[in-house]
Amino acid sequence: MRSITYLGHSCFQVKLGNVVMLFNPAVADSIAGNARIVKSALNPRAVRECDFIFLSNEEPANCEPETVKEISERCYSTVIAPKPALAKISVSERFKVDVRIGDKFSIKGIDVQVIKAIHPQSQYPVGYLVKGDGLSVYHAGDTYSFSDMGMIRCDVALVPIGGGSMMDPFAANSAVKEMRPKVAIPMCYNTYARIEQDPAEFTDDLGGMTKGIALKPGQEIRL
Repeated sequence: MRSITYLGHSCFQVKLGNVVMLFNPAVADSIAGNARIVKSALNPRAVRECDFIFLSNEEPANCEPETVKEISERCYSTVIAPKPALAKISVSERFKVDVRIGDKFSIKGIDVQVIKAIHPQSQYPVGYLVKGDGLSVYHAGDTYSFSDMGMIRCDVALVPIGGGSMMDPFAANSAVKEMRPKVAIPMCYNTYARIEQDPAEFTDDLGGMTKGIALKPGQEIRL
């Protein structure tokens, strides 16, 4: 089965065949002092299957150490992250994979590529391109658009639209038009007041090759 479930902010569950991945699992009611308006749909206690946990940076919105530890220790999940994020995670070293921009590797049948990200508040932000079961998914992490973003080739693009220290809907729309994925899903918006956005400003008019889908937390699509 190939599915993507949006769990709020930048958190997604991605299933490619028999492999289950979580990106940026975080559930706190506030993010860096900002009250969370849209609650997370993730219940860490309910997670019973998770092969990999990907963290895009060390910021609290994307790196919640206790949540990662709880899921990883129950499910024996491997935590894949850049060093500043990985340093916050207190799980066994044998369940950690330290990554750098440009890394490419395969693990449990999933091809992983670590993509650069530009986020001024993070020490070492990254995005991820994962491929498995005939589908490629790009999770951009928190990032501004960058010159070679349009060269990223994927079937599904998960991109931030909140503005501020990441792309706004218009910048994300332009970037996705260059990437030309089959599906584009916005993230990192409306979680708290400073990143309120209308997702339709991103999903409308993405070009004939791309379908824009704004998911609600807890909503799944199958591909």
